[in-house]
Amino acid sequence: MKLKNRIQQQPEAGQGTVLSIIIVSYNTRELTCACIRSIYKSDMDVSFEVIVYDNASADGSAALIAAEFPEVAVIKSDTNIGFAAANNIAAEQACGDWLLLLNPDTEVLDNGIARLLDFAAGSGRRAIFGGASETPDGETDFRSCWAKPSLWGLTMQALGLSAVGKRLSVLNPDEMPDWQRDTTREVGVITGCFLMLNHSTWKELGGFDIDYFMYSEETDLCLRADQQGISRIFYPDARVLHIGGASETSKPHKTVKLFLGKRIYFEKHYSPFWSFYASTILDLHVLIRLLTLGSLQLFGDKFNEGYSHWKTVWRERGSWNETMGVFGRTVAYTLSPLEEQIHSCRIEDSFYADTSL
Repeated sequence: MKLKNRIQQQPEAGQGTVLSIIIVSYNTRELTCACIRSIYKSDMDVSFEVIVYDNASADGSAALIAAEFPEVAVIKSDTNIGFAAANNIAAEQACGDWLLLLNPDTEVLDNGIARLLDFAAGSGRRAIFGGASETPDGETDFRSCWAKPSLWGLTMQALGLSAVGKRLSVLNPDEMPDWQRDTTREVGVITGCFLMLNHSTWKELGGFDIDYFMYSEETDLCLRADQQGISRIFYPDARVLHIGGASETSKPHKTVKLFLGKRIYFEKHYSPFWSFYASTILDLHVLIRLLTLGSLQLFGDKFNEGYSHWKTVWRERGSWNETMGVFGRTVAYTLSPLEEQIHSCRIEDSFYADTSL
């Protein structure tokens, strides 16, 4: 991405900033505000800044955040450029020695940010760090980290065996079900909802690959980290509440984005043969559910919603499961001078202009 301008900090801002907390919001006004409140209610004994990149929300998010939290740097985009590119732009404005990527639908629990920072800084390791997340019901959220994705895991999911054998690692390998997220350990992937790393490590990795609009960008980041000898470490004593999926109101379109992220990941990192295999398995995943739920509709209306979901996903197959072939999305941006606590961000994005992407 091409840097056009930087946020103009106050003279004292950025001096000795230890941590930059980055939140990307999209139509999550109330949740984003609750997230920020939880940050400021935490016991943070280091200097930090909060940067919110608002992805062209239609719910007045940027204005409300700026009004309630004048100390927060708000970047209001004129285009929804997705999670990966938005984080990259915000990170380029960050002054902290450490970066924390935090979802807007999270709330910090028990000084979770400070705990994660203390652990990461004290470890002395070159790594990507993540903490634990909980569901609103207080249950362990297994989405906080994953094993490295595999074609075996993708196949088990498609056949429905990962759901049938949810507690068995051989059938549900990506979720690591034999581990309750209660010990510190190295993992394959730290998810982007609560992810911390040194700013220099982020720059070394080049940030997120912006060919991903949303989903799988952290998987790609962690794979590249692994290739460069950078660990991915889960730390259970740092916790957040995570609602999950709050910015996506359409379940079928969330599934479309999830599958597109998977499709790009396997095409980027696997041979043409195995990438084709992954594409076929993703098709099979949808078809099995579509045919099964279509048959079950004969026994009652309660299966109609599920059938409609997978019918929509299959109908939009051309947007998520065609051979990509050419990658190299570019995003150029210009930040306006500060105006009423909001920096306007004008975007030029090849993602929409280049049909080969």
